[in-house]
Amino acid sequence: MTKTPIRRSRFLAVVVAAALLSACSGGGDGTDADDAALPVPTPAEETPEPEETLSEEDIRALEDLHDRYWTEIIAIENGAPLDGGSLLEFASPDLVEEELSAIASYHREGFFREGEPAITDVTVLSAGEDSARVESCVNEDDWPIMADGVEAPIEKRGATPRAFLAERTPDGWILVNPLPQEEAEISC
Repeated sequence: MTKTPIRRSRFLAVVVAAALLSACSGGGDGTDADDAALPVPTPAEETPEPEETLSEEDIRALEDLHDRYWTEIIAIENGAPLDGGSLLEFASPDLVEEELSAIASYHREGFFREGEPAITDVTVLSAGEDSARVESCVNEDDWPIMADGVEAPIEKRGATPRAFLAERTPDGWILVNPLPQEEAEISC
């Protein structure tokens, strides 16, 4: 009778040992059972890639682009010839065509601007490698639209955000296209 309990104990020890060895070796199929049990990081746990940063030189160049753009647009809207030549030095052909087309339609209807808008809070943000966003607050309340010497009754909205996408080219930075106001990261 003493042989039966020892045999059972040995049998159980062998089964437990085999189970442990099987679990540790992944069942012998070449996969590691522990790897399957490791948690997979969720997007919130993943380490974000470092954001591209702009050099001080890039920021100054982009701020200059923004200033040059507004200088040209103000002059054209105030009645300067609709010549996109100088705009093409720092803006994409598509952006220049879009801007001049809109201004030309206003001029054909007899609408011109007087004065200039108040532009503040110029902000340059990296948008990835070789691209950036240039944003500012533009207040057109004191830049009226005039028709035959009379100010058009346009709602005064105060400062609103304006944003442009810029790209680095072999010749330097250019403004590529305007972004919708609601996509601006600054608030005015």
